[in-house]
Amino acid sequence: MILLACVFGWAVTPAFCAEDASVDKARESARIAGYSLSKVQRWLHEAALKKIEPDTGLYHPDGRFNYQDAWADCYPFFVWAAWATDQDALNGPVRKALHAEIKHCPEGFFTDPKNAFGGSEYVKDGLVAIVEVTGKDEWFDRMKAIEDDIWKNPEVDTPHGKIPSTNVEINGEQLQVLARLYTMTKEKKYLEWAERIADYYLLPGNFVPTRLRDHGCEIIGGLGLLLGVESEHNPEKVKVYQPHIKKMLDEILARGINADGIMYNTLGRPGTLSDGWGYDYVGCLCYDMVAEKPVYQTHMEQTLRNLSKPLYKNYRWEGSSIDGYADSIEGGIYILNRLAVPEGLSWVDREMAANVARSGEPLETARLWGTMKLESNGVRTVIMHALMHTRGLLARPWRQDLTLGACETNAGLTIVVRAEKRWSGKLVFDVPRHRMYMGFKKDWPRMNTLPEWFTVEHEKGYVVKNATDGSEKTHTGKQLHEGLPVELAAGEEVLLLVN
Repeated sequence: MILLACVFGWAVTPAFCAEDASVDKARESARIAGYSLSKVQRWLHEAALKKIEPDTGLYHPDGRFNYQDAWADCYPFFVWAAWATDQDALNGPVRKALHAEIKHCPEGFFTDPKNAFGGSEYVKDGLVAIVEVTGKDEWFDRMKAIEDDIWKNPEVDTPHGKIPSTNVEINGEQLQVLARLYTMTKEKKYLEWAERIADYYLLPGNFVPTRLRDHGCEIIGGLGLLLGVESEHNPEKVKVYQPHIKKMLDEILARGINADGIMYNTLGRPGTLSDGWGYDYVGCLCYDMVAEKPVYQTHMEQTLRNLSKPLYKNYRWEGSSIDGYADSIEGGIYILNRLAVPEGLSWVDREMAANVARSGEPLETARLWGTMKLESNGVRTVIMHALMHTRGLLARPWRQDLTLGACETNAGLTIVVRAEKRWSGKLVFDVPRHRMYMGFKKDWPRMNTLPEWFTVEHEKGYVVKNATDGSEKTHTGKQLHEGLPVELAAGEEVLLLVN
């Protein structure tokens, strides 16, 4: 039974809705996202929460404490899982694990240069990913405090000022963190520190990273994001950086890709393909946005179309590891968020079902992912893919008999939600987090984020009409973000069409 419809100036009957192609797409998305979010909730309760030490409150996903793995690659997606499927867990043991980590960390730990790698990993891969969905919460305070420690006594002299490391991975991570911290705080020191790193690499000329996968490729997206931020806050720097970054990107595309546009692991060395190919194209997306013309767009669209080739069906990016599939798909989603190429979208759905979400298994008995970092990265991509299919919507409280999916149309958004048992809750709409949380004027393509899909503006109005009696009610975007109340009878489906 269809309870609700939100329409665009005309009455919508159940018969019309049943024939609408967007409804069928939303139902398929609901099947995909419902399975994935329910499995994530199972993982949260049956695997991850059990890894919190009762005596210390620390999260030990692989049985030991370290920053570069447990807290950089595991804890953030523990947080994401709770944020998406269980707010009580988020604000209870998951948040308390952060308090335990802070208490456990010796004062001045990240000021010591030998701990810079662990701190940089924790900030960029861990805390940034959390802050992207929670905003200026306690995780933001921790991110800022660690970053200030890393830069308290940088030891590497350069012609442009001291930096904490010459490691290209650390410096790529730092560019991504500092660009965000500057726009979130408006403290000029963060932009100045980022510029020191960019100057160090770009001003001598001819900089091209040779490693095009993780542990090297981070600087490509970092320079792209900094270029975007500079275009908003320091246009003179754009004039300096833009030709150097274009030369870098052109060289990567000339010597670092196969005929289909997928990166190799190493520049100039054809062979195994990089599961970080999508991360590298994030820099190209940023460049096009700053240039305000499609310099690399046509190439990226063709690359996404090429994913339909047989080579990329179950391609073993890192052997049998789930991490290779998860990273490759994550990068693909970053690009597809901007360039919705059908072949690429179909590839993502197929590869997720077969290799990451493993959605062919019955939910109640499905194998869960582990909690070590490679498996946690799988959970990350499952959440990201699920929200692609809900267009950023969440149902709270989540329950494992729920399905929720959405499809965007020229008129707005079609949403389908259904429960096997009676359910009362809220549909929570996403907001422009890039602006409200991160302080960006534009939604700059970037790593370590949950992409935005359908977002609502706080002050705008949205009309909800009952399909049976034609009644309607206007909601502000702020109200939709706080949650649209919905009640479902057992086995009942609610349809919403949102303008």
